[in-house]
Amino acid sequence: MATSKKLTIVFTFFYLGVIIYLILFLTVPEIQQAIILSRHDITGLTDGSNYIIALLISFFICLIGNASIGFPIPYPFILFSYSNSIYLKYSIAGLTLSEVLINGPFWLEILGIAVVGGLGSAIGELVGFLIGLGAKKIANRTHSKTLENIQGFGKLVLDHPKSMHLYIFIAAALPIPDDPLWIALGMSDKKINFSRCIIWAWAGKNITTLFYVIFPLLILLGFNATGIEFNDISSVITESIMLLLTLAIMQFIFQFNWEKYLDKGNKKNSELK
Repeated sequence: MATSKKLTIVFTFFYLGVIIYLILFLTVPEIQQAIILSRHDITGLTDGSNYIIALLISFFICLIGNASIGFPIPYPFILFSYSNSIYLKYSIAGLTLSEVLINGPFWLEILGIAVVGGLGSAIGELVGFLIGLGAKKIANRTHSKTLENIQGFGKLVLDHPKSMHLYIFIAAALPIPDDPLWIALGMSDKKINFSRCIIWAWAGKNITTLFYVIFPLLILLGFNATGIEFNDISSVITESIMLLLTLAIMQFIFQFNWEKYLDKGNKKNSELK
């Protein structure tokens, strides 16, 4: 790991925040009751005209989450909440899980959140590209572990220009921060077809956001298949664990020494030749 102390501190605060939230939820009845009641209120987040507001919030929170450089924003948690809100709305209406899953309007609402969130995520990456344009001067004047790792990660794309759009799609489709890739594109001297990159990024981001909005449904199906009761308590615990995993993936990508990893790969390839 190429450790950045400031980044480690930021992630540590996030981890502690989630853990403290979970401990308080499990040990303090009053807090548990308040959280459960607030979860019941989330059905109104996507009810009627509020759905349009939910779409706008999904767009902007995904945009901000992907525009943030070096500071993790766990925006998937918002998508989880909206997905749960949509499901609970249909569940409270009297539909069983199997009936909800074959309901057309339900899936249109779910897909709407995913596609709009995907668009916001793709546009958010423009910030990384613009920062990359200015980072060329900074990289030449200062020593930054973060910038070195960003450049190393970006080499995965820049060393294979013919497959660049495919790499952009794959990076966007995976639930990992791809800011290093976009900054590296901005730092590159090569000609970049920007509009085409955004289209490929949107296609990939749709897969990521779709995963986030259907993940709560997959959990429901898992509990249903095993006969375990899925209630408010297990739902909060599951979402908290998912948030911790999301943060762990973010930290790994930002702090892994990509430069060293790629250098080893290049040495092995040269030895084989």
